[in-house]
Amino acid sequence: MSPVRPKPSEIAAEAKRTWLPFIWQNYVRDPKTSYLYPDTLAVKVSSDKRSYHRTRVAVMEGDPVTYALGWYQNAIRDPAHRNCKRIPVVNTANEKRAGGDWESGLMAPEECFARRSNLVQALTMPWNAQMPGRHENFYPIPQRGGVYSPEVYVFRGGPDQNYATFATDDIVSLPVISVAPVRRPKLDESGTQYSFAQEQELMKEKMRTVLRIAAYCGHRNLVIGAFGLGPIFRNPPRKVAQMWKELIFDEHEFRGVFTDVVFAIESSMVAPMKGDQSEANIFRDEFSPGRIFPIYQAQGY
Repeated sequence: MSPVRPKPSEIAAEAKRTWLPFIWQNYVRDPKTSYLYPDTLAVKVSSDKRSYHRTRVAVMEGDPVTYALGWYQNAIRDPAHRNCKRIPVVNTANEKRAGGDWESGLMAPEECFARRSNLVQALTMPWNAQMPGRHENFYPIPQRGGVYSPEVYVFRGGPDQNYATFATDDIVSLPVISVAPVRRPKLDESGTQYSFAQEQELMKEKMRTVLRIAAYCGHRNLVIGAFGLGPIFRNPPRKVAQMWKELIFDEHEFRGVFTDVVFAIESSMVAPMKGDQSEANIFRDEFSPGRIFPIYQAQGY
């Protein structure tokens, strides 16, 4: 007989009651747990962070938090990468409140992430009013802004692991970049294109925000989940994939800035699609070598 699957609301209640105070007392070292970048147009990517090596992109199916943690753990086992930075993950943020509806049963990327970590604690600077400096309010997140949390501590597995708790020695942290995608833009009749150029450009600017914060904070590797996809946000997957590709490979600001980028798309977090065209397959198609290399050839690389 299979074990009873825990209710997300019960997992959230336990996290709030037990785990967040435990993490705060035993792991959080700096009361300033996050930094707001209200408009990343002011954030400049340093030219000395560029490389002439082409950025490598992989598209995986699965949980982005698990990939980011596993990637780092595997890297530090190699003596040549012992000093590598922790791998940041992009949080598909609710623009109005930290963790969105994480205390309910909603199964969405940020909500699931919040139930297994101290994400809400890190994003909510007034969490502990007694601590000096904890009075900032980052919400609502500015349209062209984002929040960087250097250390978000993960103490559980994801929903696919029934939120199994880690041993205290296995609790680890990772950097998190929280940006709110465009929510439910108006699409054309095919559902594959934005109806309004303003909404498409705003979505692309939010993607720039992600990349600017990552680069400014010294990260050359990045894990991006189903940012703006699925039934909550409903941005068109192929167009989103194309915009990421244009930014990473074609836009001068980010060309050569990142070494490796992983798109980890969890099928349970996005709406089912017809045939074999899942979001992950769409991203694989858009990031296939045949679609990327012509960009470089046209630019004389």
